[in-house]
Amino acid sequence: MDPCHPCHHCLRPTFTARLGVDLECEAAINLIAAPGQGAGRLLDDLRGLTGRGPRLVANLKRHRASLPALVTDLWSQAGLGGGAPTSLGELCDRLERDLPAAALLLHRFDVLLDNPELDPAYDDAFINALNALRNRGLSLVCVSARRLAQHVILTPGGVRTGSILDLAREDLPVLAWSEVMAEIERRHLCLDEKDRARLAAAVLDNPCPWDFLDLACRRLADGVNPTWSLRKRLKRWAQEVHRDGRRLGPGSVVRLRHRLQTWWRASGLGKLLPLARLGAWIGGFFPGGRG
Repeated sequence: MDPCHPCHHCLRPTFTARLGVDLECEAAINLIAAPGQGAGRLLDDLRGLTGRGPRLVANLKRHRASLPALVTDLWSQAGLGGGAPTSLGELCDRLERDLPAAALLLHRFDVLLDNPELDPAYDDAFINALNALRNRGLSLVCVSARRLAQHVILTPGGVRTGSILDLAREDLPVLAWSEVMAEIERRHLCLDEKDRARLAAAVLDNPCPWDFLDLACRRLADGVNPTWSLRKRLKRWAQEVHRDGRRLGPGSVVRLRHRLQTWWRASGLGKLLPLARLGAWIGGFFPGGRG
């Protein structure tokens, strides 16, 4: 790509440029991206583009337990003076007034779904504030692994279902050979043309291509296992990415428990058999669960 092109440094330059144009037109988008595909890199690339207003990026996985922390994060990126807002609605009021054409880019939005341990402040007022952004001249991108429509949401008031956000769906494009090769070139790795092509082929063959590309480039830059052949190193790092993606750590167990709790309550079975009693039968999987 022409080095003078504004998106020449982006992982997906063509898609990023088009999405940047959409953000200038008060777009509201649900970006569908499976883990490991580079959605986080896309949001960082969008933030770096020049537009009519700033692009504020936040990972909701980091803020799921505290909506105030999310608002503070976005507020600090906005760089506005005065007292910090206490709600998303107040933040949007300030953006509309002082930073028109700003955009909120929210990664991992689906952590707000099926999660009874979510901060109770993520309520209908939060959703309504997001839905109202377009009417304020602001833009929104919510990244999720599945479409944000007709999901069960657990709130302190109980279970509610329905389409929570009015967003246009966009699917993150599959990485192209030319895009992977361009990123490898940007990393300035000590690889000849044949080995760069071998790395690109391994990346495109991996189910989590961005995670694997980023890991492999960092390992190569750090000189990890220098006596091994590139083929052996790539195989080892692919196993590492695969292992990390499949690991069932404590967080994964909690998410599984959340989904089972949500389904149990939404189905009405909780009225017949409280979760705490069910958990006692199967080894305390639902400690303290409510019917």
